[in-house]
Amino acid sequence: MRSRNLGLVAILLAAFVDLLGVTIVTVALPSITDDLAASPAQSQAMLSGYTLTFAVGLITGARLGKRLGLRRAFVIGVAGFTLASLACALAGAAWVLVLAQVVQGLFAALMVPQVLAFIQLMYDPSERAKPMAAFSALLGIAAAAGPILGGVLIALDLFGTGWRGVFLVNVPIGVVVAGLALRALPPARADGHVRLDPAGLALSAASLFLMMWGLAGLADTQTPLVQVAVISLGLVLFLVFLVQQRASDRRGGQPLVPLALQQRSTFRSAVGVQILFFIPVMGFSLVITHYVQTHLDYTALLAGLVVLPWALLTGVGAGVGTTVLLPRMGRRVIHIGLLTMSLGMALVVAVVLLAPAGPAFWHFLPGSAIGGLGMGLVVGPLTEIALSRVSREHASEASGVFNSVGQLSASFGFATVGSTYFAIAAGAAGPSDGLYSDALSVALGVGIGAALLAAAVAVRLPQRHINSANQPTDVDVDR
Repeated sequence: MRSRNLGLVAILLAAFVDLLGVTIVTVALPSITDDLAASPAQSQAMLSGYTLTFAVGLITGARLGKRLGLRRAFVIGVAGFTLASLACALAGAAWVLVLAQVVQGLFAALMVPQVLAFIQLMYDPSERAKPMAAFSALLGIAAAAGPILGGVLIALDLFGTGWRGVFLVNVPIGVVVAGLALRALPPARADGHVRLDPAGLALSAASLFLMMWGLAGLADTQTPLVQVAVISLGLVLFLVFLVQQRASDRRGGQPLVPLALQQRSTFRSAVGVQILFFIPVMGFSLVITHYVQTHLDYTALLAGLVVLPWALLTGVGAGVGTTVLLPRMGRRVIHIGLLTMSLGMALVVAVVLLAPAGPAFWHFLPGSAIGGLGMGLVVGPLTEIALSRVSREHASEASGVFNSVGQLSASFGFATVGSTYFAIAAGAAGPSDGLYSDALSVALGVGIGAALLAAAVAVRLPQRHINSANQPTDVDVDR
């Protein structure tokens, strides 16, 4: 039991630093851009380089976990992620930092898919609610805590590190995680020979790369048609990938996304909610921190504190939602969470519109708290629902797909909510221009629309969440 608990700490810390690495850069970006004299294109690459390579590599990382063994793949991923974080901190030029983030994303793609696979492996179905709640709570906290921690590290400027501290913080955590993993996690090698499915790897990587690259480029409003064409090509290749996967499965091959997983209606519906859900989550974090720093002249630390209630209440919502509400309410907890998150963002819009000269700091806190609570009520139960009917045999593939969709959704958030905000704010005459308030309001309106659409898709989730201890894990229960 002690060994299992230590193993859980290791994989949860790894999941935490991964998402923290995505959100912490948003608040540090102005300092990085100034210090390294980064061009606009390089600044954009700093935001998208990590998430792009991470999303592209997730499905491949899941398959490598089965081939190498979960523990070996996890430790290699952690070690590479840690060394790449150190390289980011030591970067003396913008292009070096971008390259290091690309490498960091690739190793994270090997590390993260093993997290949910280990939870599936180490815990019986009846025991998974608490570790899944902890996993979901940490993800939610990391999503909102990144700007806070980034602001603190930049403000403290420990040993003169400045923005480099946002990358250096990963190094000691990575060392601890690797040590715990080697000591406490089971090797978990697959039975028999595991093939890589090179055709599937190529198609999935190409399709995800094109979609993520196109979405990241939408922020450049000068070439929207080119980016739309790139995204469309990525979607076409993804459809080809699904056809190829079905053909491989029927031939008796080892596809990256087994047919049994594609046909599981609960998993498909949860993926549909996931791809919409993270649009407002990541979009909110990006635009609110930029708004208060640019328009209200907040420091990076104060900007991070604006989303502190979001981070704290996300953890509360994830824990209560997964362990208490989901068994009693089923999919209704997802609906309540999405509507609550929408209400929180609507409150932020209201205070911005009612105080055009600029809301006070405390005006943002109620909306941030309510939005975070709503996020927690979704992120924990949704992950549990998505994987509750997936067998241990397919745990790695399901984890890779679910995390890939989350990363794709995060890019959707940057591309839709973020691009809307920056496109409108581009016309501002100066930092005090009220156009910033209009930009924030419209952008968050886009995020609210995505959350409401996710609530509509969630209707296809099972009405009741049946305890997996009383149900075989390879049965898909819809009612």
